[in-house]
Amino acid sequence: MNRLYHKMLKFIDRFMSKRYIPSWFISLIDSFIILISIIISGVLLSLKEIWFNFPFDHYSIRFIIITFISINVFLHLFRINKSVIRYSSFSDMLRILLAILIPTILLLIANSIYKFNFKIDYIPKELILVNAGVSFIGLFMFRMFVRWLFEKAYKSGINTELNTQVIIFGAGRTGTATANTLISGTRKYYIKGFIDDDPNLQGKTIFGQKIYGREKQEYLIKYKDIDQLIIATNRISTERKNEIFELCHANNVKVLTVPPIKTWSEGKLQTNQITEIQIEDLLGREEININREIISQEMQNKTVLVTGAAGSIGSEIVRQLSRFSSRLILLDQAETPLYHIENEITANYPQIEKYIEIADVRDKKRLRDIFERYNIDIVFHAAAYKHVPMMERAPYEAASVNIIGTKNVADLSQEFGVEKFIMISTDKAVNPTNVMGATKRYAEIYIKQLDSLPNSKTKFITTRFGNVLGSNGSVIPLFKQQILKGGPLTVTHKDITRYFMTIPEASRLVLEAATMGQGGEIFLFDMGQPVKILDLAERMIKLSGLKPYEDIDIVFSGLRSGEKLYEELLCKSENTLPTYHKKIFKAKHEETDCELVATSVEKMQQILQTKTENQDFEIVANIKQLVKTFKSNNSIYSQLDKADEE
Repeated sequence: MNRLYHKMLKFIDRFMSKRYIPSWFISLIDSFIILISIIISGVLLSLKEIWFNFPFDHYSIRFIIITFISINVFLHLFRINKSVIRYSSFSDMLRILLAILIPTILLLIANSIYKFNFKIDYIPKELILVNAGVSFIGLFMFRMFVRWLFEKAYKSGINTELNTQVIIFGAGRTGTATANTLISGTRKYYIKGFIDDDPNLQGKTIFGQKIYGREKQEYLIKYKDIDQLIIATNRISTERKNEIFELCHANNVKVLTVPPIKTWSEGKLQTNQITEIQIEDLLGREEININREIISQEMQNKTVLVTGAAGSIGSEIVRQLSRFSSRLILLDQAETPLYHIENEITANYPQIEKYIEIADVRDKKRLRDIFERYNIDIVFHAAAYKHVPMMERAPYEAASVNIIGTKNVADLSQEFGVEKFIMISTDKAVNPTNVMGATKRYAEIYIKQLDSLPNSKTKFITTRFGNVLGSNGSVIPLFKQQILKGGPLTVTHKDITRYFMTIPEASRLVLEAATMGQGGEIFLFDMGQPVKILDLAERMIKLSGLKPYEDIDIVFSGLRSGEKLYEELLCKSENTLPTYHKKIFKAKHEETDCELVATSVEKMQQILQTKTENQDFEIVANIKQLVKTFKSNNSIYSQLDKADEE
């Protein structure tokens, strides 16, 4: 008996390698069940001696033909044969019930009409009712039996050597859907169990597999020959996620994640949506929610100019704005990336009226032409040089773009009565130790004094945040490239830390800050906890399935020019005030002398226009006169600080 049972399970297992049982085969079995149900109904009523002498009288012929055809028609109309039998559920039971109930009611009505005219039943109503019950039980029990067999075959682990063996973390809705997707996919998976921190779920089963608690996770991962662990829940902290990842990495188990339910196609999870865990997942930041209604009201029917529209932040701001604004002007000097973002917006947001302008923010005449051509309402200024070591070697470029370029766009915004000017700044502007950060702080001061002018109609707003994951020039793309080459990964210092957030969340917060800004503010974003770059490097090596210092080495190259160990979000003279958004704070800072700013900017323009042997030092010296907190670090310009001290 056991041998027969095992063979049956092996037969079922062969079916599990296929995605579906053919619909024609299901229809054939359903038809057979209906026929058997008719016979059983007839026999039952014959035993009761009610008008029916099975199987040869005229009632039987009528009954068999009409009932068989009518039920099959409605089973087809309700697409019962299209269901995946091994996943039959309550909804399938309901559809089967309706597919039988409707023809039954129609037959009863037809029979009543016939009896009213001819004073005799065409088909006894008892027969119709009994058959309906028997047919429903037969069709549904068949499906429950098949489901049971599949679960038994699956749980038995037959041919598991051919399967990817999986543990699913999360036994809620997402975890159950993930299991369904894996089992029904073309590739074979064998789920060995579930892990969930909810004690109410522990000990229960899904598809015949037990739900374990935290205390069993190490045993399952170490000793159950697991190939993959899939995180299928949003109810998990960053610390917990990192704990699981470290345990899995130590045991050569690949970690994958399932995206949020809202991203699933038509509410269904696809196998290709289950992807390997990324560094962003392990840094784990809370999802940013923005007030879409307020932003929509602010941006609706507005003409919005985005400078640096082809850059990492600028392009994402364009994507976010495309959901709210009806008219966009995309400005950048980089033609190829600008071409790509244009095509993307055209494909995804065809209703958006957009204009592409290739221009340099240093060219004020060209900018004036653009401001004259369009009636611009809002400006997002993202054009900037931001690479610290490169700008330390090129103060002229940093000052001409980050300072004069910002001045050009800001001045024209004021001249043409733009409603709001939003500047994208950086945490490196805080107590800057490098030229790049100092030029951004200089620009912050300049637009602040513009806002303070009594005749200004434009609201000048600054948004300040730290590093963004995956942006051009950031450390993560560099590490990925170094890993592909086999290492080593270069970290400047073992203790260096940085704040990180994703490009989309930074851009969403920029839009939110833009709506709440009334002019003169510096908005700071909650960057979470700082991350050690060394830890980041080690995690990225592990994510590649390799071991740090064994498969790929990490070397310390020393702090670069202008680089500091720890970034800050506030100057010493600043403090913060909360806003209605828990992730956005408003900085209060010292007022700047407008005459001093005007004099400094005028001098900066003269220095940039006059080529001298010491031009770079003159540029940096001028910046230091306005940005009092600028102290060069590990830089040739440190001598300027020493001269001031003397």
